[in-house]
Amino acid sequence: MAGIYIHIPFCKTVCHYCDFYKITDTNLIDDYLRALYIELEQRKDELGEQTFETVYLGGGTPSILTAIQIDDLLSRLAELYNISEDAEYTIECNPDDLSLAYLQALAKTKINRLSIGTQSFQDCDLKMMNRRHRSVQVANSVSLAKQCGFSNISIDLIYGVPGMSLEDWQNNISLALELDVPHISAYHLTYHEGTVFYKRLEKNDLKEIPEQLSVEQFSMLKTKLEAAGYEHYEISNFAKGGLYSKHNRAYWESKPYLGFGASSHSFDLSNRRWNVSSVKDYNYALMSGKGYYEAEELTEQDRYNDYIITSLRTIWGISTDYITENFSPSYLKHFKGTVKPYIETSHVVENDSRYTLNEEGLFISDSIMEKLCVFDG
Repeated sequence: MAGIYIHIPFCKTVCHYCDFYKITDTNLIDDYLRALYIELEQRKDELGEQTFETVYLGGGTPSILTAIQIDDLLSRLAELYNISEDAEYTIECNPDDLSLAYLQALAKTKINRLSIGTQSFQDCDLKMMNRRHRSVQVANSVSLAKQCGFSNISIDLIYGVPGMSLEDWQNNISLALELDVPHISAYHLTYHEGTVFYKRLEKNDLKEIPEQLSVEQFSMLKTKLEAAGYEHYEISNFAKGGLYSKHNRAYWESKPYLGFGASSHSFDLSNRRWNVSSVKDYNYALMSGKGYYEAEELTEQDRYNDYIITSLRTIWGISTDYITENFSPSYLKHFKGTVKPYIETSHVVENDSRYTLNEEGLFISDSIMEKLCVFDG
């Protein structure tokens, strides 16, 4: 199994918390797509005869593209790559882009999964984040998507937002559950350097919420979603009916993937490569035959640490069988030695050859992962 990620780095406005590469100059879209098609052609044999099970359009705001542009992009992709007939095709969308006409047109393309950037049902939060939609548009977009035949729908939420009380967060969860979508992602607000929120935090114009309140919001999220039939299958992700994000699950399970477009990353199990984070530089390089990416060969230690960090996030956890089969004996010895204290405190649960976090372990997952990783020196 392998995946394809395509970065669409265009936004009408820039959210104040977002650190993904994006620009607001939509006049560059046509040139960008032409450059993207060149990259698709150049790399068609990179993973050999690999079958691709997932295609993910991320951003930026991919729903800024017309349905015709999306259809053309996916058609070209299908001509060049061996994509499974039942592949998952996801597009990230803004609620205010999802009109009835747009969704009807989108339903005629290969797209079969929508990831709708909701973030909050509180208009004051949305305004503070500089989101361009309002809460009423979320329910409307989900309703229209269902009318147009989309059943595999995910929404994103953010907790830990400045000024967000436990009651506010409870209201967000309740409204999310009313939408009856099979997948919900929820992320704690992170203050990334270079973002508006980070700069406001430095100026003391924003204040982080107390850590205990963050813990209570996460605990409430987990309790209420599981009571509603959602499976907490990854730290930030919940699904009903087994409708996990197949694409993201491939990342967590160390499957190979190709990333296309400015700032995208690729992984072939041994190497990583990343494209230049500039639309203008990317367009120029592809059009003129210049270099547009950098690459590195991963060491055994890199691969082991990546496996630990991604696998422990999920309900499938870390497999000592996998470690034995893919790494030198010293790594299994290190893992068993460093995981033992967390088994004794019950933060990590041992089940045959698999190791997963319990609820208390989820709250300190970063520190556990750090201990389990291997660092030189």
